[in-house]
Amino acid sequence: MTEKYRDAAPRGQNFYREAKQKAPLALNILIWVITGIILSIILTNVKPYEIIASRYLSGVSYSEITEFILGIWVIGAIFGFLLRFVNFGLGFLLWAFIQILEIIPMELLSHERFLDKNIQKAGKSPYTDSERDSWEVKLAKKIRNSLSTEVLRFLIVLGVCVYVIDFFACLTVFPPVQGGGDVWKLLEVIQYQQFSQIDWGNILRAVTTVGAVQFLLKLRRIIVQIIRDLND
Repeated sequence: MTEKYRDAAPRGQNFYREAKQKAPLALNILIWVITGIILSIILTNVKPYEIIASRYLSGVSYSEITEFILGIWVIGAIFGFLLRFVNFGLGFLLWAFIQILEIIPMELLSHERFLDKNIQKAGKSPYTDSERDSWEVKLAKKIRNSLSTEVLRFLIVLGVCVYVIDFFACLTVFPPVQGGGDVWKLLEVIQYQQFSQIDWGNILRAVTTVGAVQFLLKLRRIIVQIIRDLND
């Protein structure tokens, strides 16, 4: 919305000065609030992968030099702290890798130009089977026709698989069974239909942890776009 004023125009000139309304301050504050929430959730989301990294590194046999350094009074304490930081670092890298694989399909499947190009590829005249074709040629045509949607199909499968992996990783921090238990215990409970033993609160926490970052990033991008539209 814009308002036009004539009063400020100099004499002898006929023009309008447009006063633009800026986006509400509440939207700009909301951007910072969402950003803070995202950073807080990231620290929570890294924890499952930090545990996975520590379990992996706990099985690594350190050299005699490492054991010797750990045995030194002050230096050993500092070196041990650095080793624990390695657990967090590796866990963060694992988490970042999973998050990127989750975000890429979401971003590309909401990108107009990317979707337009893939739709155009799929809309090109595909090969049709003929009675004279051998089975090798028919197979080649099917493979060729499927290439136009190969990227989209891969992104969808990738997104689903990565979300499942992330969910099971979160269950290492939020035990899905009352009294404690891993994913295998959960599958056993489901197999014997002992649903009363499932800790639905932890299941909900795991689901929230998996989808919170992507949801908030999407919400933040929408609000940023609204602010840009209002300021244009």
